[in-house]
Amino acid sequence: MSCTALILADDPAYKRTLATLTVLDRLVISTHKAGLNKIQVIHAGNPPKLTRTHALGIKVELLDKIPPFKEPTLLLAGNLTVRENDLIKVIGKRGRLYNHNREALPCGITTEWRTNFDTSLPDLPKIETQGTAKVVKDGLTAIQAEDALWDSMGLETDSFIDQNFNRPIGRFASKILIHTPISPNAISVIGTSIGVLAAWCFTHGEAPLMVLGALLLQASAIVDCIDGDVARILHKETHVGKWLDLGGEQLVHLCLVAGMAMGLHRLNDPSGPYLWLGLVAALGVVLSFLTILHAKQSKNPLPKLNSFITRNANRDFSALLLVFAIAERVHWFFGVAVIAVNGFWIYGAWLHKKDASEEAI
Repeated sequence: MSCTALILADDPAYKRTLATLTVLDRLVISTHKAGLNKIQVIHAGNPPKLTRTHALGIKVELLDKIPPFKEPTLLLAGNLTVRENDLIKVIGKRGRLYNHNREALPCGITTEWRTNFDTSLPDLPKIETQGTAKVVKDGLTAIQAEDALWDSMGLETDSFIDQNFNRPIGRFASKILIHTPISPNAISVIGTSIGVLAAWCFTHGEAPLMVLGALLLQASAIVDCIDGDVARILHKETHVGKWLDLGGEQLVHLCLVAGMAMGLHRLNDPSGPYLWLGLVAALGVVLSFLTILHAKQSKNPLPKLNSFITRNANRDFSALLLVFAIAERVHWFFGVAVIAVNGFWIYGAWLHKKDASEEAI
């Protein structure tokens, strides 16, 4: 259902800042992402600060009083923080949003303004928030809303190490970087550079440098979480950024297997199989990347393949590599990696074939 968004910015708390953006600025962007193109903000006085809204080219109509309307309209308080997925549910079910304590929030579908939110949104289906919906009233609730916002920046695809180590550690840097001009794309490039440097450390075939390489690879995985955090919380996600992140990650994988192959070749018998195994692993990385690329660009649903990629395409192996490097058993890890990276694309190809056959039925 397409409708107008009517935002009442009459509470001064809408000016409160959450991670550099005002509450109202975030609300307008969430409303736009929920699919509403006509957004009206009711506000008296000087125009409100909507820095990111204007940067994204989102059109907002500023009015000094509530216009009469009879069509279904999404009614919102300007001091509400809410994610677009909640708004989509409210619009789809023509309901009213409630928090986890089952308290009504100033957000719902109505066909008429009747003095206040409670009288304008009576007896509507209750939609419980699945995100961080919260009314900001003062400094304390603003801090709580910002904390909840940061907590929601993780992805459903986050691995165990990402959830429990990489993202929590990287969060400290993310909270600093949002106050700098450093872009998420620049952070992605830095993370990729650290990963390539880690691979270079392995090429020397020296145990201390291999440990350093494993540490740098772990740092690269942490930075890989930071760029996404910064992009999402500042609403700076871009198509280029997504591909830069994915391509950089695969480049690190390719350099890593090549670096380990060279290092193990130098460390052990030069007539050994490590260079050949490195070629096999590099080919596996390329084919695995093509498997992921095909899944992302496919117009047909590939549920089994996408589920497999979501569960397994991560950098949890970096923690395992660090353990093997400290134990001076990198060759054990390398052997497993050669099998795993080729097993990934082979099993992925089989799942793709299975998805395609089920789609044809």
